[in-house]
Amino acid sequence: MISSDIRILYVEDEVAIREVLVRFIQRFATEVFIAKDGDEGLKLYNKHKPDIVVSDINMPVMNGLDMAKAIKDIKPNQHIIFTTAHSDSTYFMEAIEMQADGYILKPITLDLFKKKIDSIISIINLKKDYDRQHTFMSEIAQLQDNMLVLLDEHQIPLFANEKFLKHFKVTNIEDFIDKNIDISSYFINYEGFYFPSNKDKDMWIDELSTLKDDKRMVSMVDFKSMIPKAFLVYIKKIKESFHTIITFSEITNLASKKREFEVKAYTDELTRIGNRAKFNSDLSNEIHNYKNSKSPLSIIMLDIDYFKKFNDNYGHQIGDEVLIELASIVSLEIRSSDIFARWGGEEFIILLPNTNIEQAKHLAQKIRQKIQDNNFVNNLKVTSSFGVAQLDTFEDEKRLLKRVDDALYRAKDRGRNRVEV
Repeated sequence: MISSDIRILYVEDEVAIREVLVRFIQRFATEVFIAKDGDEGLKLYNKHKPDIVVSDINMPVMNGLDMAKAIKDIKPNQHIIFTTAHSDSTYFMEAIEMQADGYILKPITLDLFKKKIDSIISIINLKKDYDRQHTFMSEIAQLQDNMLVLLDEHQIPLFANEKFLKHFKVTNIEDFIDKNIDISSYFINYEGFYFPSNKDKDMWIDELSTLKDDKRMVSMVDFKSMIPKAFLVYIKKIKESFHTIITFSEITNLASKKREFEVKAYTDELTRIGNRAKFNSDLSNEIHNYKNSKSPLSIIMLDIDYFKKFNDNYGHQIGDEVLIELASIVSLEIRSSDIFARWGGEEFIILLPNTNIEQAKHLAQKIRQKIQDNNFVNNLKVTSSFGVAQLDTFEDEKRLLKRVDDALYRAKDRGRNRVEV
């Protein structure tokens, strides 16, 4: 095997043997450095740092074993082959102890020598290929505009690019491992962003992997600016190696625009509370939660009595002022966990998690009284009718909304300004 980038140091004190083997060694590399003893060999090694050292053992000034020990102190994994006429077991054991690559007795069998050199060159070339690929991949990783980390099968980091290391304020991957950093502990529990449900520090990877692409968003503080930023997480598990590649791509601006869009899409423009679309989305989520927790879930629907007269008698601007003020009154009476929305026109709806029918009726009566006692714009008096319902087991959104709408209709049919179930 000939390699243009393999350099060999050959150390031999016997001239005749040296001349024969040098010509043979030159088949394997373009650079061969020759020394007649261990002292000269060590000097050449320090100057040229060859890939392979081939050395006799018994030589004047410094023998091959002493030279090899000095070389191993410089480079512990240096490839060394010993050639010797001695079959003494002491030499052999010393060669083994210093982890020499070969021990060939003189007279040297060239075919055996060639096989040993070929074997070492194969290892060297593989290592060089690996180093080149690793350097290449590292350079690519550093050029990426996102954070990247490679984990082994035990979720221990093997590699991380500079952007990742800087974010977690470490200088290298060993520092990251030594500090036993839990990546998920840096996640911020914001609405719309993933936050671990399990305290096991590695479970977040499996949890995020099951989410849709647009749901794999996390928020973390940028310690340089101390401002929370948004990241889209990409997770790729390699079956062959059991490795996991994770990237964090910053999408702060996109997430901000997405949130602004959602606010506009889910907010009633007049009253600034949730709209029908927002309520339907939240209702679906709460019914899902109810099926898991079995905690009571109730709903209130209210309608302003004779609202048409406000628009007809005073104009739409006054009618709008009534709607805004009523929304404000209701907002002050409900909990932060309750969901309040404008259902349409003069109708409003309230979703009450962890609330049974009696509690919902009591709240509806309280709100009804507050509305009745309030002096609205231009000292106008306003009343509202209420329907109340509690979610039944196995009931869906459509059925629940139908029942609360029927209850509201009964309240209107029975004289208005009242609560019906």
